[in-house]
Order: sequence, then C-alpha cells, then structure tokens
Amino acid sequence: MEKVSVIVPVYNGEKSIERCAGSILNQDYPELELILVDDGSRDRSWEIIQAIAAADHRVKAIHQENGGVSSARNRALAEASGTYVQFADVDDWLPMDATKMLVREMEAQSAELVVGDFYRVVDGNVSEKGSIEMGGALTLQQYANAMMLSPADLYYGVLWNKLYRRDIIEQYSIRMDENISYSEDMIFNLEYLLHVKSVAILKAPVYYYQYTKG
Repeated sequence: MEKVSVIVPVYNGEKSIERCAGSILNQDYPELELILVDDGSRDRSWEIIQAIAAADHRVKAIHQENGGVSSARNRALAEASGTYVQFADVDDWLPMDATKMLVREMEAQSAELVVGDFYRVVDGNVSEKGSIEMGGALTLQQYANAMMLSPADLYYGVLWNKLYRRDIIEQYSIRMDENISYSEDMIFNLEYLLHVKSVAILKAPVYYYQYTKG
C-alpha cells in the first residue's frame, strides 16, 4: 500500500480543523500522513493542531509565521514523504473512501494524475459536481481539450479533487507561486500537466467543498 501525504494549510481554522482532520485520519486508506501547517493563525488553531498531532502519530504539525496559503503548502511539500500527494482546505472535508478511490484509480489506469468529482455544499445543501462525463484514462491532449471548453471551472483549477505523484512534483521542482494570491492552484496544476502523459477521471465524489461567502 503506497503512502499518501495529505496537505492542509491552516489559517484561523479553529472552527473547522477538527472536522477536516478527522475526515482525513478516518479514511478507509490508513497508509497516509496528514501535514497540518499553521500559517500564523491568530486563534486557537495551533493549539488544536498540536492536540491532533499528539493523538495520532501520522500527523505532522508545522507552525510558521504568516506567509499565505502558497507558502504553507510549499512548506508541507518540503516535508512530505508519500508516494502520492493530496490537498485539502481546512473548512472542507473528505468522504471516508476518497483517498482509497483516488489511489486505486491512479494505479489501475497507470496514470500520473487523477481528477475526481466533488460535492459542493452551500447553506447545508449538497450537490454533486463534475465536468467530464466519462471515467477512465485520458491522454493529456484529451484532458486539455476538455479543459479548454470550460477553463475557469473549479474542477480543473483546484487542488483538492486531485491526486498527484510526488516524484513528478519533486523532479521538476513544482511549487506554488508565493507572489500571487489568486489562481495559484491553477498555475500549479498547469505546471504539473506539462510533465504528464495520462490523466485518470474518477466518476465519484472525493471531496466536500464548503462554499463560504468571502
């Protein structure tokens, strides 16, 4: 069973961090590490992170001065040790079988990137979202063609509905651009795709995205 590094940047996440971390640590796929990076929070986030780490040896707790979400993710990437990398945001959470399904699809399709559907949660209402109708393996060109039909779609731009190979990230030194604060995740994805030949589409929701105004 290959190890997965799950990265969660945290800034003032005291109200949601336990739900997010719990959904990761309770995955059906136990061979993972959870890297929680407190990015200079001004609430009780760091205290809660330390408690979570003390209760589960799979948790890496990191504290840094506030540098932004890209800085926090980059710090976590430097600490990651898994074969695969998965991302989550602190106000969201994962279905129990998310990591297992992503890894299974990655290996079944011999892919270098897996993209899954997700749930969008607005005021307690949940709807399933996905932009590619057929599951299975796509060439990079096929994936790019689909992306160009709706390039601003969350499905393509975000980090949290995807599984990445850490060897590709490290070989090509792919990191978040810390000088920008908008669409940094899309830029990361585009840089990653430069080094990918095949993408697996998973037709199952792997994430609960909590839409929050502001």
